[in-house]
Amino acid sequence: MNTPTNFNQPSTPPNFGTPQKSGGNNGAMIGMGIAIALLLGLAGYFYVSRVPESEHEAALTAKASEYAELDAKYQEAKTALEQQLGINQELDRKIQDQLQQLEASKNEVAGLIRDKKDYKSALANMERQKQQFLAEINDLKRQVGILTETNTQLTQQTEQLTSSLNETQSKLQEESSAKASLISEKTQLEGERQVLSKKVDIASAIRVRNVTVKAVDVRGSKEKSKNKAKKVDKLNICFMTEANEVAPAGEETFYLRIVDPTGTPLAIESLGSGVSTDKRSSNEFRYTTTATTNYSNGETEVCGAWQPGQNFVKGKYTVEVFNKGYLVGTGAFNLK
Repeated sequence: MNTPTNFNQPSTPPNFGTPQKSGGNNGAMIGMGIAIALLLGLAGYFYVSRVPESEHEAALTAKASEYAELDAKYQEAKTALEQQLGINQELDRKIQDQLQQLEASKNEVAGLIRDKKDYKSALANMERQKQQFLAEINDLKRQVGILTETNTQLTQQTEQLTSSLNETQSKLQEESSAKASLISEKTQLEGERQVLSKKVDIASAIRVRNVTVKAVDVRGSKEKSKNKAKKVDKLNICFMTEANEVAPAGEETFYLRIVDPTGTPLAIESLGSGVSTDKRSSNEFRYTTTATTNYSNGETEVCGAWQPGQNFVKGKYTVEVFNKGYLVGTGAFNLK
């Protein structure tokens, strides 16, 4: 039997509301997840990109420190050399050349730093170069006789000793009872004075440079340069004196000793040759000829000549120049 339909009973509509609400929540969550992922990605990107930037800044800081270290070393060395300028022209030329070499070394180290190579060894070499340059400057000072301060001290000491000697002599006359003691004191003072006088004597020796020899063939009043022994009649020897404030101005004599290839000094007494004493070794030496000049404490060209009237032998000759008993310069030349 059919059940009658109850048209008055409300029917339950389909539950479409709940599924629609659930779908909306899922979409929002997915959107939020995507946003979070994007934010995390951007944060990671900025972090990763920041790391190389920090490393780059650290590298620049390190390189700047290395350049600063180089510049400090260079300025220290440059100042040490420039403080030696102004003594004389030859020394100034030497120092200017050293400053150029020092700058070249600085540029070499800077190149190593720029190329990120080990520069410490090259920097240490630059420091050793500075010490070597200063040693060369001190050696040149000794060679050119820059002893003004020392000479002043020696002069003062000599004056004091002379005054003391005079006083001693006066006491010897006044006090006969103390004669033996005063004589002993005088002898000691005289010995000290002689030592000081020798030091002054060495300092007053005029050093020379650029010793050159021109071999010539003499034809009447004309001279022609030659380099073959059998055609040489005469030797012209010239050199340049150095500045020396210790040496008194006036006429100076230089003894020229020419030694042939066999080691024998050329000497003919009738032509002005003779014998002198090397004060440093206390040995006598035979010189060939002499050259004189009116010295005024500065650079002066001095020339001498040797014309023996006989043939020369082939080979290498040496020339030694003496002043006040001390060897002050040398030179050499060859004859074929």
